[in-house]
Amino acid sequence: MSAAETGSSLVGIEIRDEIAILTLNRPKANAFDPGLVAALADALLGQTKAKARGVVLASSAPGLFSAGWDLPFLVDKNRAEMETFVSSYCDLVRRLFVFGPPVVAALPGHAIAGGLIFAMAADERIVAQGRGKFGLSEVILGVSVPACLMEPFRHVVGARHMERLAATGENVDADAALAMGLIDAVVPAEELLDRAVARARLLAGLSGAAYAAIKLRSRAAAIARFDQARDHDPFLDFWFSEDGRFRIRDMVARLKSR
Repeated sequence: MSAAETGSSLVGIEIRDEIAILTLNRPKANAFDPGLVAALADALLGQTKAKARGVVLASSAPGLFSAGWDLPFLVDKNRAEMETFVSSYCDLVRRLFVFGPPVVAALPGHAIAGGLIFAMAADERIVAQGRGKFGLSEVILGVSVPACLMEPFRHVVGARHMERLAATGENVDADAALAMGLIDAVVPAEELLDRAVARARLLAGLSGAAYAAIKLRSRAAAIARFDQARDHDPFLDFWFSEDGRFRIRDMVARLKSR
C-alpha cells in the first residue's frame, strides 16, 4: 500500500512503503531558483524527521530531470544575491550527499549542469532509455564549477572524468555515462520510477545504521574537501567577469528566443 503526501508545489512528495519519492515540478525545465532549492531542502529535512527508509528523486517533466540553474532569473542578480543563492544550493547538495538512508535518482532524460550536480549527490542514478544527455556546461558560460560541487563527481567517477566533464562542457549520452560510472543503470522509460523505487527499497532493507555509516565513511574525504573548498572559491569572480557576463547574457538571450 502506498500513501501520498502533498509537498510544495515545486516538489511533489509521495510515500511508497516508507520510500519517499521527491518529484521536481518546476516548469519548464526544473531549473533551480531559490524557491526550488528551498523546497528540496525542506523536503529532505522532512524525510529526515519522518525517518524515511529511502528517497527517490524524480521529475514531472518527460525526458528531463533538470536543465540546471535558472539563468534568466539569476542573470541580473548582484554579487550578494548570487552569493546567497550559490551558498544555499551548495548546502542542498551537501545535505543530499550526507543523507543517511539510500537515495536513488530516477532520471527520465537530460540532467545538465546544476541538474546533474544535484543528481550526483545521490547514491545511485537510474536513467530512462532515450535521448538524454548528461554534462556540465559551466565552462561554456565562462565560469568554473563551484569547487565544492566537483567533489561528488570526484567521488563517483574519479578525478580524470571529473576534469573532462567540467573542462570541456561536452554532454554525453546514457551509454557513455554508464561506461564512465556517471550513472548506474539504463532502463525502459515506462519502468523508470518503479525500478528506482524497487532499488531504493532493496537498499533500505539492509541495516539502516550500517548503510549510513558505510556511506559516510566512504565519503568522508569528499565531504572534508567539499567543506574546505567553500572557502575562497573564485566562482563568483568568474560569474561577474566581463567574459562571464557576456557569455551568460548571450545564453539567456538564446534561451528566451526559443
